[in-house]
Amino acid sequence: VVEIDGSQHMEEKGIQKDRQRDAYLKSRGLEVLRFDNLQVLRKLDAVMETIFRAMVERSDR
Repeated sequence: VVEIDGSQHMEEKGIQKDRQRDAYLKSRGLEVLRFDNLQVLRKLDAVMETIFRAMVERSDR
């Protein structure tokens, strides 16, 4: 699961919701990768590389 988070995810309420969501998804066997908007806008290549590596690692399991 790839999540791209805006500023609301940096506030306490958003952080708590994200933790709950991440725990639920993990309990279903899903991995969550989180990036903030600025990472995607400024370092897209690095974000894509991280996603690609996670996919490769997951396929090796």
